[in-house]
Amino acid sequence: MQVTQRGMTLLETLLAMVVIAVGMFAAAALHMQALQATHDARQQVQAVLASASAHEQALP
Repeated sequence: MQVTQRGMTLLETLLAMVVIAVGMFAAAALHMQALQATHDARQQVQAVLASASAHEQALP
């Protein structure tokens, strides 16, 4: 009589959890990088607007 195995073993479950955790950490790192890029772009836009405003005020 041959016993068929059903379900997942503990090792397979642990490996799946590790793969999911690595993916979540990668997604979080990418999200943080996107937030930093957005912040930098916003600061550049504010600097350009401040410079343009100062330039317009300096013109006669």
